[in-house]
Amino acid sequence: MNEIKFLKVYVIYVLVGFIAGAIIGAIQGFILGAILGIADYPIENIPLITGITGFFFGVFISFFVFRWSIQKFIITQLDEAQKISVNQSA
Repeated sequence: MNEIKFLKVYVIYVLVGFIAGAIIGAIQGFILGAILGIADYPIENIPLITGITGFFFGVFISFFVFRWSIQKFIITQLDEAQKISVNQSA
């Protein structure tokens, strides 16, 4: 039964992380690419710079989505299970 809970958390984490990362990555890539283009930066280097910054944004987003999914789906269920076991033993 616990494996199903962990699988659910993992699937939610992957889907939300992927979608949020793609959206935020596209937005930051567009903004940074536009700024570098306006600043007349060489066009060959813009994909490299936006790719590197997109990677770091993705890591940042992935960390917070992971924390959110664990907090929402695992920690709350552990707290509920602990409250039930305390009530039954009393």
